[in-house]
Amino acid sequence: MFNHVLHIRLLHTLRIRRISNYIIKWTCSFLKDRESLLTFNEQISMMQWINTDILQEFLISSIFFLFFNVSLIEKCKALKIKIEVLDFVNDINILIYDKITELICKMLSWAYDICAKWAWTHDATFASKKYEFTHFTCRSKRFDMTVSLCIENLIIKLKSNVWILEVQLNMKLWWNSHLRQIEADHVIKMLMLSQLKIFIWKTTFAKAR
Repeated sequence: MFNHVLHIRLLHTLRIRRISNYIIKWTCSFLKDRESLLTFNEQISMMQWINTDILQEFLISSIFFLFFNVSLIEKCKALKIKIEVLDFVNDINILIYDKITELICKMLSWAYDICAKWAWTHDATFASKKYEFTHFTCRSKRFDMTVSLCIENLIIKLKSNVWILEVQLNMKLWWNSHLRQIEADHVIKMLMLSQLKIFIWKTTFAKAR
């Protein structure tokens, strides 16, 4: 939930990015003491306090996260190494290019140190249980693919498949694992749809078509 983001830091970031003062004031109002009213059949209700959390599924939350995380991306890219950072909302992926896997792990630890310092200054927390690590190469026999990543006394073992923005990628850059996942999800959804057809129309999915 976006409530876990330090709002003061977000507003400061918006000012640094030269966002208009009007939008900053609106953002500040949106993040706290929110209230709303309902309009139905030409009737308008009284103002009501909104006590629900700001879910990260909200479109505006996604935009806020982009601004909140932009300094982290800039700090990582400032490293004098071949690095790419892919960020969407609170999903951050770091990709480093090199021909020596041991050196890649070393550079990843450098990048993680920067991320840890950023998290401390922004009152943010990374979920270490969600960390995933792999090597991408079409010629795995040329490299040591058994090297694991060690950060903050935490050993992250190499995985053959990782998730990046809802896409499952294989370390050999094959799409088979993602296609199998899609097929498995399709079977489950078809089964649920069949059960729904039987429950509503008392017939099988084939006959309902």
